Amino acid sequence: MYLSDSREDFIDLPKNLYAGDPFYTTKSEDISCCEKIFVVKEEDKILARAGVIYNSGLCYKNHKTLQLGFFEAENNFAAVKFLFDEIKKYAKTSGYEYIIGPINGSTWKKYRITLPSNNMPFLMDNYNKLYYAELFEGYGFETISNYTSSVTKKLDKDYSRLEKFSKIFNSKGIKIRKFNPDKFDEDIRKIYDVSVKSFVNNFLYTPIGFDDFYKMYEPVKSFLNPEWILIAENENNSPIAFIFGFDNLFSRDKKSLVVKTLAQIPDYKYRGVGSYLTEYMHKKAFLNNYDSVIHALMHESNVSANILTGELYHEYKLYGVKL
Repeated sequence: MYLSDSREDFIDLPKNLYAGDPFYTTKSEDISCCEKIFVVKEEDKILARAGVIYNSGLCYKNHKTLQLGFFEAENNFAAVKFLFDEIKKYAKTSGYEYIIGPINGSTWKKYRITLPSNNMPFLMDNYNKLYYAELFEGYGFETISNYTSSVTKKLDKDYSRLEKFSKIFNSKGIKIRKFNPDKFDEDIRKIYDVSVKSFVNNFLYTPIGFDDFYKMYEPVKSFLNPEWILIAENENNSPIAFIFGFDNLFSRDKKSLVVKTLAQIPDYKYRGVGSYLTEYMHKKAFLNNYDSVIHALMHESNVSANILTGELYHEYKLYGVKL
């Protein structure tokens, strides 16, 4: 085995690894954030890859932290050990004290490893080979954070408290409206404004500018359904919360909705708006004959996880190792 820094090999590995996989969404990867890329090969076969990224706004337990991102690998522990050994050498030489991964630059981008499950992936799920957790843990990485996705299947229930919610929030001048695709830029700005205020205290949060945030949403502009993107605004028409959902196109035999993001600004006078939006979305899904709602990728400590009920669907981990 030997190490390569070939960009072509780096890009080719996932194409080969997931060839024919119906759940792998092929997309171009922007690896410009990587300060160095590592590719492990044996003869002409590409076995493993990762890039390392430094985000000055992100540190873990006051350690200078290097991110290990864009990880992909064959189920070959020797190759992955070789990869991780080389990255550790680079990190120590460069003055880093801790490595976390997989994370592609920040928590705004793809990160975490999905653990093995009997449940199939959903659209825009965190998708990876089922043996990845075993590779990280086998090398000595420790879990630094846990995440879950849950599914609510019992949508035929009593929604009477929605009327109570509605009266309370209407009296405060709070209204719920659908995303307006004709004002895409304006409404994405409102979602951005809520997001950066809502997530600021999240684990490993780092700031993001609007232009970078916009680039995250622009690729999905063509299939966004405004019925499943709801924005809560106060009496001044300023955004205070939103819920972002879409059809789970991976579910062929049943109608399934994915709620990717639920966020509200941290202001006591708007307490309960997140619960209201969730209940509103569930009832809307029920009236449209959906069989289930998946709430995706929630940190174990997030407020959104605390207001949701449902069955465990997927588990995810983020790993770290001290140098």
